[in-house]
Amino acid sequence: MVRECVPLFLAALCPGCSLILDFSDNAVPADAAIDAVYTQEQCDYKEPNDDVASAPMVVAGDMGPAAICAAVAGGAEDHDFYKFSAATVPFTVGIQFMNRPGGDLDMKVYKADGTLLGQSRGFGDSEMITCPGSAPACPTVTAGDFVIEVFPAVAGAVNTYTFTFSQ
Repeated sequence: MVRECVPLFLAALCPGCSLILDFSDNAVPADAAIDAVYTQEQCDYKEPNDDVASAPMVVAGDMGPAAICAAVAGGAEDHDFYKFSAATVPFTVGIQFMNRPGGDLDMKVYKADGTLLGQSRGFGDSEMITCPGSAPACPTVTAGDFVIEVFPAVAGAVNTYTFTFSQ
């Protein structure tokens, strides 16, 4: 048989301490506002760019900063696409960001016609793909136009990023 005197015993050890816990809705503290990790200008960078067909052409020096932003209520998750020309191969594309909780980003590279060539799904502060390459895999390609896709690693992830391209 458990006696009700245990709280009284504990209260005697800690005079002035309250052992009454209030779990009602009135006692729940409001969550802090989420720190903004991006600006509207970063969200709007090169928009609309939500699929391979609408990917804007980018050149060296025109590589952000951009952002994967929160979806509006009932809207689709944000994915950003950019087209670039590779005059020679191999070429390397990459994104750089600060990986933080809820901010991991991933990247894919496509032929201009939308054929997937490779993807990078790491956990660090960058993603990088070299074509042709083996880690991550990307087949042998010829010079031409290509598209990168930047997207959240998990649903709801948001973050700012810059991207690079080299030959």
